[in-house]
Amino acid sequence: MEEKSKIIHLLNDSVTQFNALIADLTEEEFEININNKWSAGQDLVHLVKLLKIVNIAYLIPKPILQLLYGKNKNESKSLEALRTLYKNALAGGAKSPSLYIPKPVQFKDKNYLMSQHVKLNDSFTQKINNLSDTALDSFRLPHPILGKISLRELAIFTSFHTVHHIDLLKSKLGK
Repeated sequence: MEEKSKIIHLLNDSVTQFNALIADLTEEEFEININNKWSAGQDLVHLVKLLKIVNIAYLIPKPILQLLYGKNKNESKSLEALRTLYKNALAGGAKSPSLYIPKPVQFKDKNYLMSQHVKLNDSFTQKINNLSDTALDSFRLPHPILGKISLRELAIFTSFHTVHHIDLLKSKLGK
């Protein structure tokens, strides 16, 4: 089980790495769709949308979460176990739900989006830090690909999901 401090470090590190990769992109590199894949700007918007949703989800009162999704009776999965489940689901054809699919993004919005990425991540890590380990492991939410997962697992997913997009973006840009 990943400790809160490790999860928060992973989240902060992944956002810093992603934004560093985006920061020096030219307008063309930021806006271009390579091989019918999302542009770098669209990857950024996708990550911002995800952080907006998880920030809202973490505000839902815990009794409501329990009522809607039941209590987690299993130990939270590790980063590696969740990453393997996610990669297998993607290999099996799983796709991002339409809610998370970004529209084209303009270069002029890059700095604002990067600052939103950092701001939303900061808010999310504060929410994680303010929850007890018991709450992180006991309450769960639905994930569109992984099913019902604990709050801890959602935080872990969010960290490696950003790294997944870093890797995709590097591949698209040939970096």
